[in-house]
Amino acid sequence: MDWNALMAATLTIYRRAAKETVEKLGRGWWVALLPLVYTPLIFLAATFFGRMGFAGGLLVGLVMALCTSSYLYFIDGIVHGQRVQPQELLDSWRPHFGSVISIVFFLMLIRLLFSIMPGGAGSQALYVLVHLVLPILLSPVTEVIYQGRTDGWAMIQESFEFLRESGVEWFAPLVGLVVVVSISGGFPPIALASSLFFPLDILAMPMQLGRSMLLPFGIGFWNSSAEIIWAAGSSFFLYVVMVFRGLLFRALAAGTRRQRIFRSRLD
Repeated sequence: MDWNALMAATLTIYRRAAKETVEKLGRGWWVALLPLVYTPLIFLAATFFGRMGFAGGLLVGLVMALCTSSYLYFIDGIVHGQRVQPQELLDSWRPHFGSVISIVFFLMLIRLLFSIMPGGAGSQALYVLVHLVLPILLSPVTEVIYQGRTDGWAMIQESFEFLRESGVEWFAPLVGLVVVVSISGGFPPIALASSLFFPLDILAMPMQLGRSMLLPFGIGFWNSSAEIIWAAGSSFFLYVVMVFRGLLFRALAAGTRRQRIFRSRLD
């Protein structure tokens, strides 16, 4: 393996993904504000169904899955250069809903297993699995949902295979972004990385605006103009990250490292 050539080819991919991200953002700028619509919906669902116990939790999860499916539909359109329109919102949950539900159900089973495990070493090992290993291994699963070759639980295997082939190239710019944002914004880097790139509830993240890290004022972001500005800025930042992730995934998934080196020599 020619590592110098691989590094050069990878840097080219980063530059192209960043350039294309800037070019595509303006085509669907309003998509950046969608989490400000989804978040109150999820909050209302949690308020209404929250007292129904386990069944209520399932219903709230269903609402979150619908919102996630809708968000990924529009990110999919932006990444692939399509002209997305607000009037598509009512039907946007359909294309990716089955895939989202499959991953949500998988995570629910893991959490259920974690909840019934007795204390001790086994429980601690499962805790590490749920809170560290799985979030990393499932990091590209949102992109697999709308760009991958599989569906159902096979998407989990596809996510693993993608990271086995391109894990370093995938995480390097994301970690770099965490460092830059942490230094410039004063956010704890581990918490920021967890919220943006390795979330346990990775499919809920687009609606939660990065949780408390990107929306420290809580769900009531309409209480003041400062909170509205912060929420809108956080939502736009998430939009930029999701578009870049989608473009980076598309470029990395298009071939192996040797194929990238070969193509870079032809350019």
